[in-house]
Amino acid sequence: MTAVPEKTVTVAGITATIIRKQVKNVRVTVLPPDGSVRVTAPVRCSEALICTFLAEKADWIRAHAEQVKRQHRNEPRAFASGETVRLFGSVYTLLVLENQKKNGAALDADRIVLSLKGSPAPEKRKAVLNAWRKERLQTEIAHVLPLWSERTGLVPSEWTVRDMTSRWGSCNTRTKKITLNLQLVQFPLVCLDYVILHELCHLKVHGHGPAFWALVGTYMPDWKARKKLLNG
Repeated sequence: MTAVPEKTVTVAGITATIIRKQVKNVRVTVLPPDGSVRVTAPVRCSEALICTFLAEKADWIRAHAEQVKRQHRNEPRAFASGETVRLFGSVYTLLVLENQKKNGAALDADRIVLSLKGSPAPEKRKAVLNAWRKERLQTEIAHVLPLWSERTGLVPSEWTVRDMTSRWGSCNTRTKKITLNLQLVQFPLVCLDYVILHELCHLKVHGHGPAFWALVGTYMPDWKARKKLLNG
C-alpha cells in the first residue's frame, strides 16, 4: 500500500500534524518541549473525522500543551534522541548517532537522524542540526522567491538566511537585500510564502501603512490567516 503523506491541519486554533499508520484508533499526542500536536490515525480515516476529533479534544489539547510548555520552558535542550524537531510544520523525533565519520542530518520517515563525530556538547549538536535546517530552508527559498518575484515584479538584489530573534524577515530598502529568519524552517510553507511576499512588498512600499497591507493583500488575500499561524 502506498504511504499516505503527512499533512498539517488547523482546527479551533490548534495546529496538528496528521500521520497515518496501520493502527485501529485515532490518537492525539502533545509533544515536548513546545507542545506540538501529533495525530496518529488509521490510513483510511477521513480528514473530516480527524478534524472533528481534534475539535472535541480542543480544550484538553490546549491545557495539556500549556502544561508541557511550562514544564520545559526553562529546561535547556540537549539535542538528544527522543527530543522533537519541527520542520515545515511537521514534528519529527530526533535520533542521534554518535561517533560517526562525519557530521550531518537526514530525514527518515518520521525521524530526523543527526549524525555526529564523537560525542559533542549540546551547542555543537545544535550547530550541526541548524546547518542542515538552513540548507533545507535555502532550498525552499530558492524555489519560492523567484515565483513571487515573477508574480509581483519585485526582485531583491540578494537574499540571505540568518538566525534572528525579533523578526521573521527584514528588507534593506537601500540595498534591496532581504534577510529571512532561520526559524521559518519550523513553520508550514504557507508562512514562508507570506514572509517572502511581505519583504518583497517593502521594495515598493516602506513601512506598514494601509498602502503596504493593500499591496500584500493584492497578491495574498489570506495573508492575515498566514500571519496568525506564524505568530500564534
